[in-house]
Amino acid sequence: MKNTNTLKRSLTRLTRLKPVAPFTLLMSSALLVACGGSGGDSDEDDGGTVVTTTTGQFLDSAVAGLTYVSGSRTGITDAAGTFEYQILDGVAQDVRFSFNGIELGSALGKSVVTPVDLVEDGQLEQVTVQNIARFLQMLDSDGDPQNGIAPSAELLTALGAVELDWPPLDFSDPDFGNQLALLDVIQDLNTYDSALHVLPSAGQASAHLQQTIACQSSGIFSGTFNGEDAGHYVLWIQHQRVDPLVFGDTAPRAGVTSAYVYSQRQNRLIGVSPQAGLRFDANNGFVAGQANNGAQFTASLEDFSRIVNGVWRNDVEGGSGAFSGTRVAGDPTARYRLSGAVGVESLPLATADNTGAIALDVFADDQVRGELVTSRGQHYPFAGTLVDGSLVLTTSEGLSLGLIFDASGDHVDHPDQVLFGEPGFWGYWQVAGVGGVLVGTSCELNGG
Repeated sequence: MKNTNTLKRSLTRLTRLKPVAPFTLLMSSALLVACGGSGGDSDEDDGGTVVTTTTGQFLDSAVAGLTYVSGSRTGITDAAGTFEYQILDGVAQDVRFSFNGIELGSALGKSVVTPVDLVEDGQLEQVTVQNIARFLQMLDSDGDPQNGIAPSAELLTALGAVELDWPPLDFSDPDFGNQLALLDVIQDLNTYDSALHVLPSAGQASAHLQQTIACQSSGIFSGTFNGEDAGHYVLWIQHQRVDPLVFGDTAPRAGVTSAYVYSQRQNRLIGVSPQAGLRFDANNGFVAGQANNGAQFTASLEDFSRIVNGVWRNDVEGGSGAFSGTRVAGDPTARYRLSGAVGVESLPLATADNTGAIALDVFADDQVRGELVTSRGQHYPFAGTLVDGSLVLTTSEGLSLGLIFDASGDHVDHPDQVLFGEPGFWGYWQVAGVGGVLVGTSCELNGG
C-alpha cells in the first residue's frame, strides 16, 4: 500500500480534472441504505385472505414512542423506530402514526417510513412535512435528534397516568409555532417532564430530516440499461459532499449522485458528473447528473434498496431507454455506511475494468463487509476487521484492498483537498492485474 503523502498527491491531481471526465467521479460518498423489514406471522382469515405481518422502521433518526396501527396490528415504536404492518394477499397495508392521540398521518407499510411519506405527494420543502418533523424532534428527551428521537420514560409514564387529552394539531399551518393547541402541548410536556422541550425551526428540522434521508439513500447501486444503447452502470449516492471543482464553493451538498456507465454496444466508458441529485420526495426520486456523452438518468429508489422507473435520455447524441438496479451491500444494522469511487490515477488508462465503485458496511464491533463493483459489472465481495481505523485484506477472488476509515473527519492523514474534512475513507485496490485509488465518504446510520 502506498504511503499517505503519495495518496494525497494522487487524489489532489484527480480532483483537478474536468467534471465531465470519467474520473472526476472518484470523489464519492457513501452509506446506507434501507432498513429491511423482517418476516412475521402468516395466517389466513375466514374469507381465504392470506394475512402476513412484517416490520418497518420510522425514521427522522429512529423515532421511539409513536403509536402505530395497521389493520389489526397496533403498538408503540421502540428505540429503533420499529413498527409492524400487515400485508394482505401480498399487498402492504397502510400504517397510521400518532403520539398521545395527535394524528401524524399514515403511509403505506414498507421497510422505512419518514415524515415525507405521511403527506400525499410529500416533499422536504412542504410546510406540513417540516411541521411534522419539528413536532417529532421537539419530543426528544435530550434535544439531540442525531442520536435518535425518544421521549423520556418519565414523560411517557406521566402521559399514561395523567391521560392528557390534546386537541388535534394543524401541521399544514404556516404559523405552526404559534398555534394555540401546540403551545398547550409544549406547556404540558415541560410540566410533566424534567427535560426541556423546545420547538426547532423549520430550517433546523428539515436540515436534520434531509440528512437522515440522504444517509438512508447513500451507497452504491449496480444494474443494466437498455434501449437504443445497452450496457452496465454503477451509481453511487453520497449523503453529503464538498466539491469546489464541481459546485464552485465549499458548501456541502446533500444527496450527491455520480456514476460510471459502460456501453457494451460501443465498448465505451462514460462518466456521469456529480450532482445534488436526490429529490427528497415521497417517491425518493433522483437524477444521476449529466454524462459526458450528454445522457441523463432519472429514477426512484424503492425502499432505499432498488432503482425503479429508471429512464435515460440523450439529447446530444440521441437515444433513450430504461434502466434498473439494486443496492450493493448496505446492511441496515451497520453503524456506518461508506461508499465511493474506485479508479486509476491516469485518465488515459481508465477502462471498464479498472473503474467502478465500492460500498462498505462498518459495524459497531469494527467488523467490515462490503463489495467492489467495476464499471463492466464484475462484483468482488469482501469482509474484514478494522484495526486502528485501517483495513488491509486479500480475498479469495484476488481483490487486494487497503484503506483508512476516518469516522470523524479529523484523522491526521485526512486528504483535505479531496474530502474537505468530511468523514470518509481512502486507499488503494488491486484485482485481476489492475488497480488504483479509492476514496469516498461515510455517514452514521445507527448510533451517535
